[in-house]
Amino acid sequence: MSLFTPAHLGKWEPLYTRLLEGESLPLTEDAAWMLGRKTGIIAIVHEGEPIYIEATKDIGRTISEYLNGGANCDFRAKIGIIELGASPRTAVERSRKGPLAERINRLLPQYRFSAVPATEAVAGRLAAAFTIVADPRLNGPTAEANAIIDALPN
Repeated sequence: MSLFTPAHLGKWEPLYTRLLEGESLPLTEDAAWMLGRKTGIIAIVHEGEPIYIEATKDIGRTISEYLNGGANCDFRAKIGIIELGASPRTAVERSRKGPLAERINRLLPQYRFSAVPATEAVAGRLAAAFTIVADPRLNGPTAEANAIIDALPN
C-alpha cells in the first residue's frame, strides 16, 4: 500500500494543514454554535492525533449531533465500536441513548475539533482525500481495513 503524504494533495495541502494543525476548539455546544450553518470539513483531534474527518453541509449542526447523538451519527458509532468495543450491528442505535451513549458522552470532553470552509461541490472529495492522507483512528483506511478483517467469519 502506498504511503500518502500531504504533498500528494497539491494545491489543497494548505487547507489540510490548516484543518489538522490550525486552531482547534473544544468539542462543546458553545464552540459549535459560533460556526453556524457553513459547509466545510470537520476534523476531530485527540492529543494532536486526528481521529475522525468528515465533510458536512452544516458544521454547527454536525457538531451538535456529535455531542447529542443524531439519527445516523457515524462519529458516535465509530467511538462506540473502536474505542468502547460495541457491536457494529447495534452501535448506531445504542450510541444515541442508553449506557453506551453515556460512556461516549464521558469521552467527548477529551476531543477537540477544527473546521475549514469548503464548497459543497468539493467538500466530500476533499474530506475523502484528507482521510486517506491523515489515516484517522476512527475512519481512516487502517481502521476500515481492521474492521473488515475483524468481520471475517471464523
